[in-house]
Amino acid sequence: MSTKERYEKYVKEHCSKCKNKLKYDCEIKIYKQGDIIVTKCDHYERED
Repeated sequence: MSTKERYEKYVKEHCSKCKNKLKYDCEIKIYKQGDIIVTKCDHYERED
């Protein structure tokens, strides 16, 4: 999976459920931690 595909998949699955989606406060990072590639947003907070 390419970096672009990872980014698009993360946005599709997480951004619609985020409390900060209307603040445009996204900071999505893709990095490698050991053998695992991690995709996360520093400002992600799930809506209840």
